[in-house]
Amino acid sequence: MRSEENVATAEITWEELIQLLVERPDWLERVRQVVLTRELLALPETVQELAELQRQTALQVQELVEVQRRHEERLASVEDRLASVEDRLARLEAAVQELVEAQRRHEERLASVEERLASVEDRLASAEDRLARLEAAVQELVEVQRRHEERLASVEDRLASVEDRLASAEDRLARLEATVQELVGALKEISYQVHELAQAVFRLTETVSRLEGTVGDIKGRLLEMAYRDKPYAYFGRLLRSIRVVPFTEIEDSLERSLSRDDVDDLLQLDLLLRGRLRDHPERPEVWLAVEVSSVVDKWDVERARERAALLRKAGFQAVPVAAGLQCLAEAAHKAEIEGVALVTDGSIAHWEQALRSTLD
Repeated sequence: MRSEENVATAEITWEELIQLLVERPDWLERVRQVVLTRELLALPETVQELAELQRQTALQVQELVEVQRRHEERLASVEDRLASVEDRLARLEAAVQELVEAQRRHEERLASVEERLASVEDRLASAEDRLARLEAAVQELVEVQRRHEERLASVEDRLASVEDRLASAEDRLARLEATVQELVGALKEISYQVHELAQAVFRLTETVSRLEGTVGDIKGRLLEMAYRDKPYAYFGRLLRSIRVVPFTEIEDSLERSLSRDDVDDLLQLDLLLRGRLRDHPERPEVWLAVEVSSVVDKWDVERARERAALLRKAGFQAVPVAAGLQCLAEAAHKAEIEGVALVTDGSIAHWEQALRSTLD
């Protein structure tokens, strides 16, 4: 750009002068002085041109001022808009920062989701495999259902036939029920008669039971009398000098050694014998505590054992004996175990065992 010194020394072209005046309108008077001084107003045409140029320059300057004003206004508007943009930019930066943080969290969640997705994919593969097996099973069920439908159709046909037969059976049942009603009436009469007969049988049974008991007692008493009257017939092979001992002979000894209850129990003994052992004459005599019954049961064996024990407690070497016409199996077993001699129908069992239990 030309300086004021260059303008004064006329080191400037017209074009440069005009451009300078456009840029610096305040130099117009200065230029005029310089030009007038230099040219001495020798060139009127030039002055006229300069005047016109000045007028045009003034217009241009005015336009430039107006343009500058508009530019300043636009600049102010731009500054305002820039301030708004900066504010929006600050908010946008904050939002972007939040987005960055959210993106970080989203990445973390996405990593977690990816892990879960991998697990879900594995589970889905397993589910797909199970689904395939399930589809195969369903297909089999469909086939089974088809067969069932075919069988159901057959069953329905058979059911129709059964219903017909049932209707016939119901008719027959109605006739049978009428007959049964008639039989019920007759049965009531028969039941009454049977009841009367049962009562008579019950009374007869009781009578027979009493008779059996009486007969058993009689047989037992007769058998006891036989053992008492003929002790040699039953025990002669075992003892010699056998005699029946009445309790009056030993009553005093029993009362000195036993309690009243034990003495009373011992007095219930069916038969008491004493004698010397035929096979062992060197030994002292023994006593036989004999329980007699037509049929020997385990209670006879138990009583013989207990009463022989009471006699031994009183000082008598007593051997327990159960005697009768026959013996129950459980009584025979008990006699063998407990060392009780058993005499049935003339035969003697467990004698040596009972004797050892007494003398040892």
